[in-house]
Amino acid sequence: MRFTKMHGIGNDFLFLDAMAEPAILERKDLSEIALRLCNRHTGVGADGLIIVSEPAPGSGVDALMRTINSDGSEGEMCGNGLRCLAKLVVERGYVTPDERGGLTIDIGDRRVTVAVVLGPSGQVTAATVDMGPPVLEPALVPIDESALNSARRGPGGEYRVEHRDATFVSMGNPHMVAFLDEPVGGVDLRAEGPMFETHRAFPRRMNYHIVNVLGRGEVRVRTWERGAGMTLGCGSGACAVVVAGAASGRTARHARVHMPGGDLDVRWDEQSGHVLMTGPAAEVFHGEWPG
Repeated sequence: MRFTKMHGIGNDFLFLDAMAEPAILERKDLSEIALRLCNRHTGVGADGLIIVSEPAPGSGVDALMRTINSDGSEGEMCGNGLRCLAKLVVERGYVTPDERGGLTIDIGDRRVTVAVVLGPSGQVTAATVDMGPPVLEPALVPIDESALNSARRGPGGEYRVEHRDATFVSMGNPHMVAFLDEPVGGVDLRAEGPMFETHRAFPRRMNYHIVNVLGRGEVRVRTWERGAGMTLGCGSGACAVVVAGAASGRTARHARVHMPGGDLDVRWDEQSGHVLMTGPAAEVFHGEWPG
């Protein structure tokens, strides 16, 4: 089975190209394949597996995207993966962007537009993903308020969850954002991450982000991603952080998000209400899995 490894600010993925090999879509063991390939000790190593496939004729979509986390669970929204997929389909000649560099991708039940930036040689050097409007209503994130320690509090709608005050945002997947006074680099994320990911208040588990505000337009973030663990970057998480920061008055609606693997530029557009996320995408190598 041929694969391509790609990453967006260190958030790495193994792509299976069902546009070139449609038989991939007939396999019933893709979750098991994700578990094996994404294992960093006995496999190739990645945060997730992404399958890119051909849309139905006349659908108005350029590509279909399915994400499977490294633990074999189904993924939902994946901002870094969307930029990587856009790079793959454009550079392989499957999709020609429109005059503004745009293409359309269906990921699950969501339709997303991505605008690519082309370098002198025609390669995709960066991309902007329209992540759509955020959801701040707790029941829709979703969270079970009855399982939290105390009632809603603060201007940003923070809740007390165990020892953290947090804001909850859905970007098509659920995010818990905790703004800290202590440096995020000193937090034992490997201990806190699993606790919050699987907390009883979160029926679909939770992505967990700890944040230092460096200025109105700048934040530093570390992430524990549900289904993948500690990651170097999280595109949807960066969007959730800026939304939470702006909603609580801590940041502007446009901010640079520093993550361990690199930086993302996120803007919560006031007119449309959509969140726009810009960053790089890189191809690492091709390979063939003998299994």
